[in-house]
Amino acid sequence: MWPFRRQREKPEIRANRVEMIDGEALIDVSGQTCPGYLLAINRAVDELPPGTTARLRITYPPCGNDVHAWCKEKGVTFLGMQEHADHWLIRIRKADT
Repeated sequence: MWPFRRQREKPEIRANRVEMIDGEALIDVSGQTCPGYLLAINRAVDELPPGTTARLRITYPPCGNDVHAWCKEKGVTFLGMQEHADHWLIRIRKADT
């Protein structure tokens, strides 16, 4: 056994993609599971300006309940959820303050 080991870099928890489309943020966390996708959403939303509306693209099945509870805790408005064949889109709005 070697007296030293190569340290593995821990993957940074973040959204796959965050971009603005027609004044609304798209936060893509598809393929991520709990708790990683919620941590990634939290980080991305923290970086958005107050009052920004965002669409969250998620593929994790229990996402609706998780995101709804996260919104209540963070003071973010849950605007609705649409189910598609291979993902969910959840609309939220960050508080104005």
